[in-house]
Order: sequence, then structure tokens, then C-alpha cells
Amino acid sequence: MKKTIVAIALILGAMSTKAQQLELMSNGGINISNQSSKGGNGKSKVGFQTGFGLNIYTKLPGFSVQPEINYISKGASYTVLGKKSNYNLNYLELPVLAKYSIGPVFLNAGPSVGLLLGSSKKAESVMGDLKKIDLGLQLGGGFAVPMSEKGKLILDLRYGLGLSKISKDQEADLKNRGFLISLGYALRLK
Repeated sequence: MKKTIVAIALILGAMSTKAQQLELMSNGGINISNQSSKGGNGKSKVGFQTGFGLNIYTKLPGFSVQPEINYISKGASYTVLGKKSNYNLNYLELPVLAKYSIGPVFLNAGPSVGLLLGSSKKAESVMGDLKKIDLGLQLGGGFAVPMSEKGKLILDLRYGLGLSKISKDQEADLKNRGFLISLGYALRLK
């Protein structure tokens, strides 16, 4: 898996070496997260996400590479002993997305690496020791509406699919899942 992610990152990096245009992006929104496990799923919980990215256009028409750095609140809602509680996990997430645009509409997909920054004590008591790294895939699309000669308003909808187990407990087969809805702004730099 790690070799695949490194290979994808190298290919995307090679595509972007002859960039024609560069956009700086900021975004913020909500994350409707959940976790999958062999024993069943928790209920979805709403968190937030915010971050920055670069949209690097390539020589291929409509194609760009979009590396990002995002702070994102993940987790799930579980009922334990009749009491419903949210279990919060906070990540610094680094996706690298291949993006294809047709006019104002775009599709994007790519690998992501999440670094666990912290978790609630409730989460640790139920999930056990948590791994610091969460590997995943993101895929989605959205709209980029021109607001000025150099700026665009961005509506981005994505699904985040966790590929790695987040708990060190081998019996707890927990993986992050979630829908991200964000609103952002892209400013053309060159």
C-alpha cells in the first residue's frame, strides 16, 4: 500500500513539473464522519474541517494536481450502556488529488495521509490505543464559480475512505469514513 501511494505521488509530481498556472486555495466546511468495523458501525457525527491547498495546472488540458493540508475532526457517535456519546479524533490530513475540470465542474480523486493530533478520552477508552497514521483515499467533485479575473468560489463535495485500521487493538477493525462539504476560495497566482 505504501509503495502504491508513493508511486501515485511521484506520477502526480512529474505531471506538475511543467505547470502553466498555480492557484492558492483556502477552504472550510463540515465533515459528516463515521467509522466502519467488523462488529458494526457507529452513527454519523458532524465535525468541521479547514485548510489550504495549491491547484497546479498541468500541460494536459483540464488536468491539475491539488496537494492540500487540512485540519479535520473525525470520529463517530456510539451508544454505550444506553448513553449516546460522540468520539472525536482530530487529524492533520494531507491529500494529493488528481483533478479534472470541464468549465466550472470538476472531479477529483487521490490518496491521503492523516496524522492523529489528538482524541477525546472517551474515544481512547472505547477504541483503545490509536495509531498515529491513517491512510485513505478521497474522491469527489464540485463547482468553481469565477468571482473576479483571478478568483473563484469553490464548492467541494468529497467522500473520504479510510484504508488503514486506526486502532492498535487487532480485534477492533475500525476505519474512518466520511463526507466532506466545503466552501472555499481559489486565487490565481500565475
